[in-house]
Amino acid sequence: MERFLQKLNTKMNDQTAAFIILGAMLLTFAILIGTFEYVRYVRVAEVTASVYASGKDASLQAITENAIQNELQESVIDEEETQKKNEEEFEKLKKEKKVTSAADKYYIKVNYGAQVVTVYTKDSNGKYTKPVKAMVCSTGRYTPTSGVYRTLGKGNWWPLMGDVFGQYSTWICGDILFHSVPYLESGNKSSLEYWAYDQLGQRVSMGCVRLTVADAKWIYNNCPVGTQVEFYSSSNPGPLGKPTTKKISDAPANVRGWDPTDPDSKNPWPKYLKDLEKKKEEDKNKDDNKKPDKDNEKPNGNKPDKDDEKPNTSNKPEEDTKPSDEEDKPISGDKPDDGEEENVNDIANDILTNTIDETNIISTNDIANM
Repeated sequence: MERFLQKLNTKMNDQTAAFIILGAMLLTFAILIGTFEYVRYVRVAEVTASVYASGKDASLQAITENAIQNELQESVIDEEETQKKNEEEFEKLKKEKKVTSAADKYYIKVNYGAQVVTVYTKDSNGKYTKPVKAMVCSTGRYTPTSGVYRTLGKGNWWPLMGDVFGQYSTWICGDILFHSVPYLESGNKSSLEYWAYDQLGQRVSMGCVRLTVADAKWIYNNCPVGTQVEFYSSSNPGPLGKPTTKKISDAPANVRGWDPTDPDSKNPWPKYLKDLEKKKEEDKNKDDNKKPDKDNEKPNGNKPDKDDEKPNTSNKPEEDTKPSDEEDKPISGDKPDDGEEENVNDIANDILTNTIDETNIISTNDIANM
C-alpha cells in the first residue's frame, strides 16, 4: 500500500509539473499574440486617423479598414499591387469630380537615392522637362522604390507613426505621405523634433517623405489631388541640385523647437538670426577698433629711418641739388679710376665748386684740416 501511494504521489507531481510548464507556455504564447495584435491595432488606428483626419474628403472616408490593414503590410507589399490600388482610388476621385486639370500642372520626382524631391512642369512640347523647384527630403525603409502614383488627399496636422504629427500632409499611396518634419504635439509649432530636422537629407523616416515646412506647404498649396509622383533612385540629385538646410540643434531651446522655414509670424527664427548677425557685426567692429591705424603707425624707435640707415661717411654736406659727375670720385684715401692720386687742395676745390649748403659753405682750410 505504501509503495502504491508513493508511485501515485510521484505521478501526480510529474503531472502537476507538466501542467505548470504547459500553462507557462500557453501564457507566454498568449502574451506574444496579444502584444502583436496590440501593435497591429495601434498602427491601424494611426493610419485610419491620418486618413480620416480632414473629415471632408469623401473619397478618403470610402477607404475600408481592410484596405488600410492590407496597406500596412509594408514589408510584403508588392509595389505593382500598391500602384494598382492607387490608380483605382484615383479613378474614384475622377468619377466624383474631385480631380481638376490643374492636377497635371506639375510632376513630382522623389529621388530616394540622393534624398531630393524635384518638381517639374511642362515644356513647349507638353513634356515634364522644366525643373521648377528642388527640395531636400528624408525617405525611409518603406518608401516606394519605383512607379508613378497619384496624390489622393491632403490634411494638416495629420497623426503619424510614433504618436507624432505632421504639418501640410499630402497623401501619396498606402500610408506614404509628403509632410513636414514631425512635431510632438498637434497644432504646437514649437514642438518640432529638431534632431530629426537636422537629419533632413538622410534616409531616416519609416517611409513617408519628410520635408521642411516651407516645402511641404508648397506641395500642399500648389499640387492638387491627382498630381503625379514618381519614385526612383540616382546618385545625381537632379538639374537643380540638392538644397541644404540649417542645423538647428545648437540653437536656444525656445528657437530650435520651430522649423526655420515656417512662415508663421510667431516663428522666432527671423529675429534670432537678425540678432545673431547684429552681434557678429558688433564684434567685428570691436576687433577693427583694436587694430592700429597702419597709416599713423610709427616705426620702431630702435630702427633708423631709411634716410638714416647709412651714415654719411664722406663728410659731405647734404644738398638739395644733384651732385655733378665729379663728385662720384673717391675723396678719402681711395684711388681714382685713372690711377692718379689727388691732393687735399684739389678735393677741396672740387667740393667748393660743386657743393652748396644753404646755411654754410665749407672753406678750403676746413677741409684741409679734416
